[in-house]
Amino acid sequence: MDSNIGLAIQCVGILLITLLSMFMRSTIKSNALTYWTAAWASLSLALISLFAAFRLGSTHTIFYSCYFFGGYLFGLFFIAGCRSQVTSAFLNRKDSYFLIPAVVVALALPYVSSDFNDLFMIHAAILALLFLISFFTLRKCEETSPGITVMSVALLLMTIDFLQDVPVFGARKGLFGVIVPSSYFRYTSLFDLLFELLLGFGTVMVLMESVRREVELANRKLTDARDQLELLVQMDPLTEALNRHAFHSLLRRPESGHDNTATSGSVAVLDIDNLKPINDTLGHTVGDKAIRAVARAMRSLVRADDMLFRWGGDEFLVLMFKLPQPDASRRLAKLNKILEENCERWVGESVKVTVSFGVAGFTSLTDLGQAIEQADKAMYAQRNHARAGSQKSTRGTHESTKIIQAL
Repeated sequence: MDSNIGLAIQCVGILLITLLSMFMRSTIKSNALTYWTAAWASLSLALISLFAAFRLGSTHTIFYSCYFFGGYLFGLFFIAGCRSQVTSAFLNRKDSYFLIPAVVVALALPYVSSDFNDLFMIHAAILALLFLISFFTLRKCEETSPGITVMSVALLLMTIDFLQDVPVFGARKGLFGVIVPSSYFRYTSLFDLLFELLLGFGTVMVLMESVRREVELANRKLTDARDQLELLVQMDPLTEALNRHAFHSLLRRPESGHDNTATSGSVAVLDIDNLKPINDTLGHTVGDKAIRAVARAMRSLVRADDMLFRWGGDEFLVLMFKLPQPDASRRLAKLNKILEENCERWVGESVKVTVSFGVAGFTSLTDLGQAIEQADKAMYAQRNHARAGSQKSTRGTHESTKIIQAL
């Protein structure tokens, strides 16, 4: 195969990589991709210039300079892309100073020798150095991924490939006592293309991994936002207790495949006895503070795994899992004592807040509705009993007053 054919194949391959990079830039926003696209475009122009130099012998010096400079741009842009991938750094004005030696070498190199193979020995050594710098820059990446590994291997192979070109091209005339067959030089462009394709494939892998990480991060943010919204939907803003929506979501869990049918414990229904008089006499602001005081008192009694729901305006419901009914009743019996001791401090007013409650046991979530009805009846029974006692006490007080007045 003629060396020009190998060079033409290499040109086509690099042009395809350049077009792929340009296409990816339209969908992936990445500084590293921008620099790598510029690198592949520079290499494409370099190879086209070299092909033109071989075909147009009279002006080969200009095309040789373009080829050398395009190769150096390829190496420099690739270093910039690797640095951007590792540190998210941008090119700045100081980085442009590296173009000065690249321009000087590219313009002066064609005049060193009339034999391009002699020039290529120097050019290959410079490119090998640039690829090696890219390799060490990329190895600074904290997270090693398959794409980073492929790129690192490709850069290392390209470094070795261009380094071996120095002695190989030097030995073409027996410079080191060894003569390399001329047929070998026909395939050097294909070897270069093979490693360059591997490098291009690695850059695509790295970019896809970056996109995947961005998608995973966006998915986590959306999941967190959904969880926060769900929490807001299921939480009562006044007391920060759960609401009825959260309760019905709990009941729907068995339908979603969760095995909660074996859950047992006790359920309590609570009602604030004197919220309406508090609202009427002291205002709804104080009434809201009284509701919060009851929720606060309940939290001091229930365990971490228990669930407190605001059931209505002045009603609460408590699920106490794996707690027998007698133990739950004894625990709630302390509620009014806690309110008596702390209510004035929590509410900020000299007000008495009392609660009536009822407790019932349940053996599964499926019979929880029946247990709530029983607890609700028990709560009303306790309230009626307390009111009857209060009325009896009031009548006794009135009768004692009449007796005293009669005397």
